[in-house]
Amino acid sequence: MELLFITKNQKKINAAKKILENEILIKNQEIELQEIQGNPLEVAIQKAIDAYKSIEKPLIINDSSLIIPALNDFPGSYASYVEKILGDKGILKLLENENNRIAYYLDILVYIDKYGYQVFQSKTMGTISNTSYPGDFYPYDKIFIREGDTHPIAYYGYEKIDKIYENNTYHELLKFLKKRKTARGITFIDNKVLLLHRIRKENDTYLDYYAIPGGGVEDETLENACIRELLEETSLNVEINTYLGFEEYESGVCYYFLTNYLGGTPILGGEEKEKNNPDNFYEIKLIDINDIDSINMYGEGIKMIKMAYSKIK
Repeated sequence: MELLFITKNQKKINAAKKILENEILIKNQEIELQEIQGNPLEVAIQKAIDAYKSIEKPLIINDSSLIIPALNDFPGSYASYVEKILGDKGILKLLENENNRIAYYLDILVYIDKYGYQVFQSKTMGTISNTSYPGDFYPYDKIFIREGDTHPIAYYGYEKIDKIYENNTYHELLKFLKKRKTARGITFIDNKVLLLHRIRKENDTYLDYYAIPGGGVEDETLENACIRELLEETSLNVEINTYLGFEEYESGVCYYFLTNYLGGTPILGGEEKEKNNPDNFYEIKLIDINDIDSINMYGEGIKMIKMAYSKIK
């Protein structure tokens, strides 16, 4: 997989490559993005959305903010600007009569592709020193003391400074990208949604619920997996109408699509038919949309069905 990193910061690029590049090819691309202000999370997400609109390829944005609670979370999303204008001495001046010197770096990594974005966050806790460490370092490195240290990170040299960029967000991104992908299709026939009724034995207890047809993505697009799985499981021919969203859970990521019914009679097929037994029961059901809240369904299924129905009303 190839992933674009939208940044001018070589230290961030090096950190990403160190953690990701055994699995993912990281390429750097610089584009001009509008610097909006506001909540750091909202700013990072909007930058990722704007970048994707321009490039239309899977990419990541990493925004780092210095947060000082005693200054009402200042500088926050203004961190880069404040570092240039106020610098280390300006921050110390703002805190000269303040005993609470707790601070932290907030790293926000946003991954985005055609199916949406996912956010990963990491905090590096610490405090702001009383004096600025001398030398030719970035202003924040001269006053930020990482938790467990006794001096600003500039004191320990560039090797330790660079370690701050190697945060947990990249590991979480890799974990997300490696999760099993499934695609599910929501199909309506005469105001009734096509579902699989499941009764499954687990630890001497029978679980009774409904599921949206779909399954694992093989060497194919999510859209093609959705169409294939519906044909295999329910014998229906469908086409993709629109993408609805995704749901992440512990073992995988599920992508939901609204489909158009093209033809066929709902008949159980594929592995579901082969595995069908009293302890692992499958049955095709057409559920009236007005009864959708009365059935048992795990995760975001009912929410996605309602969203899909709103698009065809």
